[in-house]
Amino acid sequence: MNHFAGFTTPVVGGHHAMLRFAEDGRAEPVLGPGGEPKIFPTELEALKAVTEGLLRYFNGHMRRDGETITSARDAAERIFRKGRTIPVEHR
Repeated sequence: MNHFAGFTTPVVGGHHAMLRFAEDGRAEPVLGPGGEPKIFPTELEALKAVTEGLLRYFNGHMRRDGETITSARDAAERIFRKGRTIPVEHR
């Protein structure tokens, strides 16, 4: 199912910012330097990291069934290249 989620989880010393993307199936923490889960001192800072992570994902490379959009654009260009177009009839 296409389900995205972002939330915080309290841990010792602060909060983890958790992100779940449709292709992963489970939430994972935002990672800091060295690949370790980053601990945010407040819940607000963790929520800001969740927002930044989701926006970075949505504004990144768009995908279609595991392919990047550029491959779909290339397929469309092969159909319409060399000035050929599909005639459209108006009724």
